[in-house]
Amino acid sequence: MRIRTQIFSWVFLATIVPLTALALSATYYIEYDYERGVRDAVATSLETLTGELERHLQSNRDLAMGLTRAAPVQDFLPVMAELEKGDIDPMLNVDRSRITHYFEGFQTILPGMYIMRLMDRYGNSFIKVDDNKVSAPIYEGVNGIMYAEQEADGPRFMSRLKKLPRGEVSMTVLAQNEQQSDYMSILPLLDYIVPLYDGDNLVGALSLTLFGETIDGILDNAPRLYKGKLFLTENNSDNKLRYGLLLYDDQQEIRLSQIRGVVRNFQGVYGEKLLLAITDNQKGYYPMAKQTLYFNEFYPYPNSLTSWIIGLRIDNDQIVEPFQQIRWVIWSVAAIALIISLLLGNIGVRIIARPLAALSRNLLSYARGEQVQRVSTDAAVDEIRDLEIAFNTMADSLDKTSEERDRATHMLLQSAKLASIGQMAAGIGHEINNPLNNILSFAKLIERQLGPDDARSLQDLKSLKEEALRASEIIRGILNFARQVTPHYVPFAIRQWLLDTFALVQQSAKSKGVTLSHDCPEDVVIEGDRGQLQQALINLLINAIQASANGDEVHVIVQVDSEEVSISVIDQGTGIAADDLDLVYDPFFTTKPEGEGSGLGLSISLGIVERHGGKLVLSNNPDRGTTATMVIPRVPEETQHE
Repeated sequence: MRIRTQIFSWVFLATIVPLTALALSATYYIEYDYERGVRDAVATSLETLTGELERHLQSNRDLAMGLTRAAPVQDFLPVMAELEKGDIDPMLNVDRSRITHYFEGFQTILPGMYIMRLMDRYGNSFIKVDDNKVSAPIYEGVNGIMYAEQEADGPRFMSRLKKLPRGEVSMTVLAQNEQQSDYMSILPLLDYIVPLYDGDNLVGALSLTLFGETIDGILDNAPRLYKGKLFLTENNSDNKLRYGLLLYDDQQEIRLSQIRGVVRNFQGVYGEKLLLAITDNQKGYYPMAKQTLYFNEFYPYPNSLTSWIIGLRIDNDQIVEPFQQIRWVIWSVAAIALIISLLLGNIGVRIIARPLAALSRNLLSYARGEQVQRVSTDAAVDEIRDLEIAFNTMADSLDKTSEERDRATHMLLQSAKLASIGQMAAGIGHEINNPLNNILSFAKLIERQLGPDDARSLQDLKSLKEEALRASEIIRGILNFARQVTPHYVPFAIRQWLLDTFALVQQSAKSKGVTLSHDCPEDVVIEGDRGQLQQALINLLINAIQASANGDEVHVIVQVDSEEVSISVIDQGTGIAADDLDLVYDPFFTTKPEGEGSGLGLSISLGIVERHGGKLVLSNNPDRGTTATMVIPRVPEETQHE
């Protein structure tokens, strides 16, 4: 055998073959580990989405129960009881109008299509609000009462109503909705119904029918990892019509709230075998030839065996295609190396072996995910130097891409958190505004009944109205944040602004035995939204006061330069645990006892400061306590660019 052939054989068997084998093995190992990571990531995403759906369904049940506890409904129960005895209250229409106006007020809370009914025990509807449209009472009952909707099956309805647990929200399909609906051939969601009792007498029921537009919004905004197709189907083996009912499906373009001409079932679209495979397990994944189906089962209705299965269909090519390309690259590199070895077989082993060995070690280490130095062997062969450059370029590019991906993921997560705050803040704001308006109305009525001699009572009522109005202003600020209102920039003196803010939290500080102090320069004017910035500072002050003990001091330091103003709130509390520092901005995260904090303060403050082009930083003090610093530009960014 000629020496060139021997050298080629040695080089080929000693370097190219093992290098290619190791690289290919590494790709298969990384692919296996990557697929496992994909399964974990998709499972976590589905569990998160499941939790969000369960919270939404629970809020619907709470809403239905809350409607039954409302004063207009409770006041109407004795009237309904008298009607069952044949006695008609002369104030019937007045009470009915009161409840109707109360139901109409839910337009801002229940966007989209919905039906609210207040029925007697036979299913005759005293009141029916359909998509915020009140149905007029045009049907005369046997007792001479006019109803908005006649019962569909009175005896059967009353029998079913008696079996429902008292004081709980139950799920059923109303007889009025079992027939062909004006909206769709079958309602995807069950009706919420609560029996109504006057004492021990069953007098009727309150029902709430939703058409799933909010759930559509949740699912539409849910992440589709790896370009997957999301679906939601119902598992109800006791009802052939609803068994496998497709509630939501990206691929079939099905939504809960859309008008449906026909019923679409999972087994009819994707096959009975696949439905049985996913219903046999509560969660997991099911591999197929071209796709892998990831799924998670949960129970949307309490005291019911009906379950929902939410899943994601991901094309296998989305997972394996990058690794196939890498293997093609490896085979290509191996082929090039083979040609180079044939052409350079007459070169000495030392000239070729050393640089190739160094390159092999670095490739293998990098394939294992280790942090390695870039290749630099000073090889005399141009082709080997080219391989070194290619490897270093690839490593640099991959490292840079990984860093950019991590930053983008963090930004996306933070944006999703702030979006969830906005949605929840809007709901909370509308909920609280109703009782505030009632407080103001009753205060005005009482004020009219008092004479001029009741000076003390009139002063108390004035204080009550002022506090209610101040609370209403705070709610308006929350709603403005939820709507992402652009800051209204006006110049204001920061020292007076700080003193006004202290006045708003002085009572909270006094009740805790905490002293408020400040170090603020005189005659400093900045531009910003005075109300929004005041709300952000109030949140920081309240947190500092609640973290302080009796006798502690909360000190505010204001530092100003030509470009920005720094406002630091320093308390003497216990500080923030190291594990919680990265979580304090998360919506609804709180370390306070139940009932003492919602976990929204820092998230709202962060949103306000960032909309002003600033930043909010929290850090523990060296001795004790925490410092929260707002850094705000003195002049709006658009003004600086002019």
